[in-house]
Amino acid sequence: MRIQIVSPGGELQDGQTRTGNRSTATQWGRLLSELGHEVAILNAFQPGEVELLIALHGGKSVEAVRSFRKYQPNGKLIVGLAGTDIYPEPDPQTLGSIAAADGLIALQEKAIEKVPEEHRSKVAVILQSAIPFQPAPSKSEDTFDVSIIGHLREVKAPLLLAGASRNLPPESRIRVFQAGNILESPYHDAVRVETENNSRYRYLGQLGRQSTAQLIASSHVMCMTSVNEGGARVVGEAIVNHTPVLSTYMDGSIGMLGESYPGYFPVGDGDALAELLWKCESEPEFLSALTDAVSTLAPGYTPEKERKDLAALLARVCKSG
Repeated sequence: MRIQIVSPGGELQDGQTRTGNRSTATQWGRLLSELGHEVAILNAFQPGEVELLIALHGGKSVEAVRSFRKYQPNGKLIVGLAGTDIYPEPDPQTLGSIAAADGLIALQEKAIEKVPEEHRSKVAVILQSAIPFQPAPSKSEDTFDVSIIGHLREVKAPLLLAGASRNLPPESRIRVFQAGNILESPYHDAVRVETENNSRYRYLGQLGRQSTAQLIASSHVMCMTSVNEGGARVVGEAIVNHTPVLSTYMDGSIGMLGESYPGYFPVGDGDALAELLWKCESEPEFLSALTDAVSTLAPGYTPEKERKDLAALLARVCKSG
C-alpha cells in the first residue's frame, strides 16, 4: 500500500529536539516498510495516490485528517492517539479525528477508556517496541544510579526526582541523571540552581538514541514523574533492558506496567518518591521484585510483535467498508 504518516514536526532533522511523536512516526514507518508498504513521513497530508493515512496525534493532525477525507474519500484513515490527545480529556478536534478514523492506535491499555464508547471497537493497542542495549552495560557498584528521561516541561514534573533526592538519608549512594531538552524557560534557571546545590544531581541535556538506551540500561532504576503520559516510549525501553521503573500512579504507566505493579507513587508526591528510592537502594528484595515484574513484560515489546500488530490493524481497517 501507499501510506503517508503525518506527524507533528515531521522527520527529525539534525539538531532538532527529538519528540515522542517523531520517534513513533519513524518507527512505524520502518516497520511498515519491512511489511512491504511504500511509506512517506510528512508534516502535512499531500494529495496523491495515497491509500492509507496514519495521522499521529489526532488533535494536531486534524487538518491532515480533513484534507485526506476531502481528497481521498475512499481512502483508509488510522489515527494514533498521543498523550495530549486523551489526557486529561480529548478536545473537540481530537474527538473529530476519532470519529473520522477507520482505526485508532492506543499506546497502552488504559487509553481505551478515554475513547468514546461508540468508537472503542476501532482501537488497537500497539505497544512501542524497543531493543535491549548491547552489550548490556554493567551497573555501578559504588553508586546507585537513577535516570529520568524526557524533555523538561511542566506536565513532566521534571525536577520532582531531583527534589526527592535531597531528602534521602546521608548514607544513600543515589545519583540522579536527567536527560532531555529544556522546552519551557523557567527550567533553565531551575536546572542551574539544582546543579549548583544538589551534589546528587547531573543534567545531561538531550542525548542521542543510543546514549539514551545506554543510560536506561546502566541505571539501577528509571523514574517517571509525569502528571500524564500517553504511553511513554522510555518505559518500554526500561522494560526490555530489565531496568525497574518508579512511576507516578497514572494511566500511561498503569496501562503498560499493570495495576498491581509495586513501583508507583502519587502524582507530585516527592516524599513518597524519596521513600521508594531509598527502599530500592536499601532493600535488595524489593528491587529484585521490581526487576522481575518488568522482565516478565519484556516479550510484549519486541519489534516482531509491534510489526505483527500493525499488520493486523491494517488488515482489519482495509477489510472494513
